[in-house]
Amino acid sequence: MKFAGRVTVVAILGVAVFAGILVYYGRGLPEVGNLAAARKQPRITVVDRFGHTIGIHGQDRGDPVDTAELPEHVVQAFLATEDRNFYHHVGVNPIAILRALTINMREGGVAQGGSTITQQLVKNLILTPEQTLERKVQEMILALRIEARYDKNEILGLYLNAVYFGNGAYGLEAASRRYFGKSPKELNLGEAAMLAGLLKAPSRFSPTNSENLARTRAAVVLHAMVDANFITRQEADAIIAQGVADVIEDDRRTSYAADYAVTEAERLLSGIDEDIIVHTTIDGEALRRTDDARRAIAADDPLYAADIQTAAIAMEEDGAIRVLIGGNDYAESVYNRAVKAMRQPGSVFKTFVYLAAIENGWEPEDLVDDTPVVIGNYHPNNYKDRYYGPVELTEALSRSLNAAAIRLQEEVGRNRVVDVARRAGFDGLTDVGASLALGTMEATPLTVAQSYLPLSNGGYRTEPYIIVGITTASGRTLYEREPPSAKAPIFDSETLVAFDYMLRHVVSAGSGVHARLPVHQAAGKTGTSQDSRDAWFAGYASGVVGVVWLGKDNNEPMETGRGYISGSGAPARVWAAMMTETLGDRPAREPVPYVPRRKKRSLFEHLADILNGKEEPADYDEPEELNSEELGRLLDEVAVYECTGTCP
Repeated sequence: MKFAGRVTVVAILGVAVFAGILVYYGRGLPEVGNLAAARKQPRITVVDRFGHTIGIHGQDRGDPVDTAELPEHVVQAFLATEDRNFYHHVGVNPIAILRALTINMREGGVAQGGSTITQQLVKNLILTPEQTLERKVQEMILALRIEARYDKNEILGLYLNAVYFGNGAYGLEAASRRYFGKSPKELNLGEAAMLAGLLKAPSRFSPTNSENLARTRAAVVLHAMVDANFITRQEADAIIAQGVADVIEDDRRTSYAADYAVTEAERLLSGIDEDIIVHTTIDGEALRRTDDARRAIAADDPLYAADIQTAAIAMEEDGAIRVLIGGNDYAESVYNRAVKAMRQPGSVFKTFVYLAAIENGWEPEDLVDDTPVVIGNYHPNNYKDRYYGPVELTEALSRSLNAAAIRLQEEVGRNRVVDVARRAGFDGLTDVGASLALGTMEATPLTVAQSYLPLSNGGYRTEPYIIVGITTASGRTLYEREPPSAKAPIFDSETLVAFDYMLRHVVSAGSGVHARLPVHQAAGKTGTSQDSRDAWFAGYASGVVGVVWLGKDNNEPMETGRGYISGSGAPARVWAAMMTETLGDRPAREPVPYVPRRKKRSLFEHLADILNGKEEPADYDEPEELNSEELGRLLDEVAVYECTGTCP
């Protein structure tokens, strides 16, 4: 057979084999007719109460870009590094594949890829990223099909809308907004080069992880653009000398709130399989300003070490959460301490000891003994071992006296304290012993905040909430919060008025003075657990309830050579800043004045005062039922008093 004939036979066989491969590996591949709708993960957009975006979960895919509307240098930056021959191949570039194979064999590993932009589009929208011969062949088959169905500009647009740019941003519009706060149409040459450089390793080269690496990689892109004759060497050098591009600050202050909203949305919808918008109760600006104030307080407080975390929650009386901060820096730790951290509430729990007492007939002016107390093997101390003897309940709460609180608890009964706390929101609470009064159980900041709601809203048990509605991207309603049904109050108004007076005294003249507000009357309680492992302030003002917690994730004491953090310090200051921002310009609510009830005195006390010349005979309250036996006993006591002349 002549040479030409042999070549023809080989060619025919080659074509047949290639066709067979295409048929074999092309079976069952997905269609490519609607790539614009191809989505791999639902996007969850979280907005605050004013409609401003506070977080995006899933794939943050921005609006589709039209390559015809992009500046020329934006398109050139991607072509220079990803596929210079994009407009000249059919979806697969054999020369690039052979070149990559040669380099990889020489290097003994994957040093260069041979994929075209069309093939990369297939990887991003259709196939999995696994590296097998079968998947590579399927990738080429689909790339050829795409090239046959779409024109080049459409393919490039689909690609730019699909690729990952790091930090949760998919697509050029999302990345441009995320890193530079502008539309892709507004990108300058340096910004375009930095975005194009991210595609090689989005997480590693992300400017939020390392601006130096991002700039170095952008310089590589600029040099590639020079090699492709898109720009001059002088243009590239000038941009590199200027630092390439300025990235906007990564504002993740609302991320803890957005995370919690997404968790709640997943619970409410029992799974999410489409793009949705979660409408929340959060006040984004109040949250950001609160976090700014927290940072300023931390910088100014010598006791506020770098490893001390902060959680803060502010909510309306109906449970609508306005501020939720789960830690110091979301970029360093996504753990949401506001809703997940189980910590000892310390003395903020004393609130429920005193509330149980007031509910069971005690009054703010009644005396409780504040002297060293021992119950079994338990003998807690007061702060600095200072004791004050008989003190009024208001003063004992205001000074946060441990011995007085424990004595009061034991007199009122732990079962009553547990009952009051459970009704308020401490679900599952049990009697942990005499230390119950000092808050030695564990609770999240969210639970503590919930338990303080009835103290502000007239005595109603209320569930905190962060979502008011969930809609699809097209506006279809998936969930809308309904107002809760009416319930009876768990505490009566007389009890709350008296107790409100006591909590306001904590702020006006007690351990909570740093929580004072300039316009509103604040009420609340400080709390510091053993060895200053937790420091709290919890309280309310003019219809807003707030809680601030400070502590270390490893539960070590917050102590330095200069002292330790307590609830009366940084937590109270942060609380005051948070409440000021949350309350805004709403009018102050005047509390209902507390008027001490006039106590009935025994007939003996009245008779003793009469005999001592302190009272007119008509000024006593006669008992409703006084039999002759009781009257005789009292008169005998008066006779003893009269004879001895001493106070009984």
